[in-house]
Amino acid sequence: MARVVAVANLKGGIGKTTTVVNVGAGLALKGARVLLVDTDAQGNLAMALGVHPHRTLYDVLVDGSPVERCVIEARPGLDLLPADATLLGAQPIIARRPDWSRVLAQALQPVVGTYDFVLIDSAGSLTPLNVNALVCAHDVIAPTTVEHFSVKSLELLMAQIGRIKGGAGNVRMIIPTMYDPRVRQSGELLTMLRTRYGDRVTPPVRVNVRLSEAPALGKTIYEYDPRSRGAIDYALLVEHISRAFGFTARPPSPVSPPDPAPAPKPAAAPHRPASAVASETCPHCGRALQHTSLAGYRISYCAQCRYKKQELVRDRG
Repeated sequence: MARVVAVANLKGGIGKTTTVVNVGAGLALKGARVLLVDTDAQGNLAMALGVHPHRTLYDVLVDGSPVERCVIEARPGLDLLPADATLLGAQPIIARRPDWSRVLAQALQPVVGTYDFVLIDSAGSLTPLNVNALVCAHDVIAPTTVEHFSVKSLELLMAQIGRIKGGAGNVRMIIPTMYDPRVRQSGELLTMLRTRYGDRVTPPVRVNVRLSEAPALGKTIYEYDPRSRGAIDYALLVEHISRAFGFTARPPSPVSPPDPAPAPKPAAAPHRPASAVASETCPHCGRALQHTSLAGYRISYCAQCRYKKQELVRDRG
């Protein structure tokens, strides 16, 4: 059964859709079967993935279309149940139903079992569909920019989840986004978040213009610029989420039998200095480095001082 996760915060412009797209795509690259569900009438998930849907969540919730007919494949292993402006008309219809808060959960039930993760993107206000997303979800992930208004909105989110689900413990992770380590206030607020919420606060996603450019081209950050800070930070976040939810990466099933391995080339040494090959410790604090691979890159990082580096390990074509 899929782990159903609502990505929510009662404030807009904090990176919810960016997080859904790049966490979902990253999990798919690790071999997970992922469904993204857009409950925002702006329909940004479809645009960010460069797909043009013919059926949307409206067709499922209002017209009763089978959900499997409205899900589209956005990438290998990554499916999308999209939204568009018609969803504005669905909310008053849903609100009149006696079981209005469970409409989304009931609609997704026929397909949930075929995925490892279902990530639900939500709008920046407490609409009937946002309530549905919270009721449907096993866990809530809350992105927040490292600034006062966004951090303050976390308290409101906790309170609303407490009313809806009977406790704020369902906020599994808090993701600091658009973090700028050069700004003193960002560092102070990140420290405050960690003091207040402890290990629920994930490593931050640093401010990176590439993250805002990629959706306009319908690409994930791994497709648009896998060397960027945004790609590295989201790759590490995917690794963090995989460990937290107990998901083990698995290779995709081969479409056809692999070709015989070619004879090794005599001079095919990795392109990195010999000192880097020998050393697997952090150059800053001396701790052992941890590693993850995503989108053709091997990322080494230090859990103690947040040192990060990446290198290309295969030809991405």
